[in-house]
Amino acid sequence: MLHPLFLVFTLCQFASESHAIFLPYWSKRNHSESSFHIPYTSLALDGPNMFGTKLQYYRDLSKNYSMDYRCANGLPISIAWHQYSPYTTVIQTKYKGISGLTVDGMFPGILNAVVSDCCHKDTQVSFGKLLKSVRNAEKHIQEDTFDMTFPLYGYDASSDSFRDRAFISVVRAPRVILLVHNEQQTKTQTHVLITTIANAWPMLLFILVTASLSGIIIWFLDHASNPGEFPPPFLRGSWEGFWWALVTMTTVGYGDRSPKSALGRVFCILWIITGVIIISIFTALVTASLSASTLQVFKIHGSKIGAVNGSEEFKLGVTMNADMRVFPHVLKMTKALLAHEIDGALVDNYVITHSLNLIQEEPIRIERYIDHKITYGVVLAKNSSKFETCLRHFLHNNPQEIFEIIAANLVPLKNPTDDENQQLKAAEGLFYQEDVFELVMYVGLGVAFAFFVAGITWEFLYRRPKISECFCTILICIIILCLPNLIFFFVTHLYFFPLLITGNQRMQFAPKGTTYSVSDEEVKLHPCDNSNHSTLDNMIAEYQMFHDRWIEGLKKFHDKEMAADPAANGNTEMVAV
Repeated sequence: MLHPLFLVFTLCQFASESHAIFLPYWSKRNHSESSFHIPYTSLALDGPNMFGTKLQYYRDLSKNYSMDYRCANGLPISIAWHQYSPYTTVIQTKYKGISGLTVDGMFPGILNAVVSDCCHKDTQVSFGKLLKSVRNAEKHIQEDTFDMTFPLYGYDASSDSFRDRAFISVVRAPRVILLVHNEQQTKTQTHVLITTIANAWPMLLFILVTASLSGIIIWFLDHASNPGEFPPPFLRGSWEGFWWALVTMTTVGYGDRSPKSALGRVFCILWIITGVIIISIFTALVTASLSASTLQVFKIHGSKIGAVNGSEEFKLGVTMNADMRVFPHVLKMTKALLAHEIDGALVDNYVITHSLNLIQEEPIRIERYIDHKITYGVVLAKNSSKFETCLRHFLHNNPQEIFEIIAANLVPLKNPTDDENQQLKAAEGLFYQEDVFELVMYVGLGVAFAFFVAGITWEFLYRRPKISECFCTILICIIILCLPNLIFFFVTHLYFFPLLITGNQRMQFAPKGTTYSVSDEEVKLHPCDNSNHSTLDNMIAEYQMFHDRWIEGLKKFHDKEMAADPAANGNTEMVAV
């Protein structure tokens, strides 16, 4: 992977410090067959020449012979370029044992293919000049010192001339990217939330007023038929009405208050519809305000926007009423963006793919894409009509090859913030950006934990022992009260009854149908034998007599009550015990 380290290459042997040129250096990148190699001895500089007569020889060839002649006869041709990756990228290399600068990128790749197709096989780009900027390149064109100057901006895709020289459109970037600093706003979103709710106070006041009026109306309509829920006193009744109106309009509906009269219910229907509409308006108002505050819309007009000096991005920013600041290259512009010297930067989408480290390693994000096509081309010196025709013909007939060269110099662009929803991130900031909110959150957690511990302590150390003590007391009382009955039940069912149904029946009762009078003082028994069980049999017979007398007395009491009140429960039936 390319690892760009931007350096200042001063060419200390070739130019004074005032003519220093910013050049990129890529480790593990060498000269390729699709690039141009310009030896240091053939490199033209703005300062005095310190490399002998070789460069002068090339200049004399350019003055004495046209580009078309040199192209057709295998003589050297020249280039002038400025550093603007990925269109032109300068690399310090050693090619075939000769130190110099390798010019790589989209333009060298395409023009190298054109030279191979249009010129003599021995024709090569052997000398040239590295320009400081696009503005410097535009001024240099009129000298006609070098055969091809690139990359330069075209007015549009159909432009065929630039300052009376032939202009050939080579590459067209489809859009411009706005880069901004990826940081939180100075004004916190929590402050925005509080301000939004505070600004909605008229709507809150309207809700309270309408609920109060509705409460008075429902009290007036329903207090006569429903005094339990809407008391007749005005203050108590209107307060209950206000409570009912507020609960109803928020669609909570506890049900503790409800109108009973016909007019009250009609008004209730109207109030339910009206209340839902009022609450919906309030909710929509707050939601719209919060959405507008969390949606970060960067406004270009009036903002400090950076662009490369002389670029189409600079012209675009001016047309959008931005406060434009110019920079010699993208590196210095992005440094100014990181230092908050500018609010944003405009670059085309091809340039940013060559500087992905700027948005992947630094807090810079892509704010938006602007549909604005930028045409880049090459300007030819005069007396190069044949080469111009061949160049246009090559570009027209080899679109796929041109596209492959362009694609080879691009890297797929992935915005690190694409996986982040900026609006959701801002919405989360409604609560998480204030120190006060963090303090309230931590204090609330501490208080809740303290209450939880206190509740657990009270449960196990105070409440449960009392519950256990009370439960034991109740259980003992139940056992004391029920023990005689339980003993009698088990004795009669497990011991006496089996004795009564044995094969030798030891006693017999009075014949079936015999009844006992209440005045009887004894029950005549007819034991069938004189066994030791006669005493037990007598006890059982006495219990049966007592039971029959109790039932007889209960019937008489019931008959007496019915005679005293003949109309009461005439259809009541006596349940036999």
